[in-house]
Amino acid sequence: MSRNTCCTTKGENNINTCILNLNPCYDHWVILKKPPKIPNVVRGDEVVSLVDGKGLNIARVLSRVFSFDEYFCINILGGQVGKIIEKECNDLGIKTDNFWIEDSNRINTALVYEYENRMLMINEPGPVMKIGEVRAFIEYFKERIGSGVNLVISGSAPRGFENGEMIDLVIAARNSGCTLKIDIAGAWLSKIVALSPELLKINADELKVAFGIEKGDLKNMEEFRRGSSIKDLIITNGKHGSVWLSDTEKFRAVSTKVFSDFSVGSGDSFFAGLIYGQERLASKREALKMATACGAANTLHYGAAIFERSDVERVIKDVVVSDVEL
Repeated sequence: MSRNTCCTTKGENNINTCILNLNPCYDHWVILKKPPKIPNVVRGDEVVSLVDGKGLNIARVLSRVFSFDEYFCINILGGQVGKIIEKECNDLGIKTDNFWIEDSNRINTALVYEYENRMLMINEPGPVMKIGEVRAFIEYFKERIGSGVNLVISGSAPRGFENGEMIDLVIAARNSGCTLKIDIAGAWLSKIVALSPELLKINADELKVAFGIEKGDLKNMEEFRRGSSIKDLIITNGKHGSVWLSDTEKFRAVSTKVFSDFSVGSGDSFFAGLIYGQERLASKREALKMATACGAANTLHYGAAIFERSDVERVIKDVVVSDVEL
């Protein structure tokens, strides 16, 4: 059922960051530079292909932009699409640990109407995991985590993976002594928050839907953080920047320039910059500045999280960090 292609185990080679990428995919961005000549027939002018899934986007930024290799990314792969994802990850030097299932991973398509400055994202439903596969994966996961590991959870799970089983993963990680860094939405967000993750990155819209906290209501955001015993709460709000709330510091960051409206992957890029910043930079302020620059750099190219370090260096000078008062 499973075919481990990385063989990473607890504490191996001092790797201390595990990225959980439960629902990987392969994406095609089809760029349309001019209106189609034939109605209802779309012929692209350019195609950008890439492995995707929020966890893989984070891993790609860590490897490609920062040459950071103290991580491994656990993927659930299946079918011919899974083989394509595995090969491309290997070619890109993305460090993966793959669990194999019978059903095939998804292929997603983005139609970018460049001449109208808009895009349409078409996502396939993705694979369905069998009950036995889910149970086997949970055991597989438990073998790869332990004390001192930063567990990064970002994105959704395949069909067949129920909310209760997702929480079982998080509880197993917590019981093993993992630090939790979370960027999720949906039905199991509130249940994971109840486990008091050390770091929660959440979009302002998601915060409102899940917990009823309005955008800009810093006082209630801080009360939510304290009430949930979250050490670091980062709220992102697109081009309006982000806020970091902790016991010792409260500040915001914003890029003074908007480079593009094509922002798919900017949240993942932001999170990757944040993870790198916490590992390698001297302060939370520097980490948030780096994260903001990564989110902005992502908008310079079509495709999610495929920018370069030079792009980050180009935009980081436009990022302003300032204190906030509740």
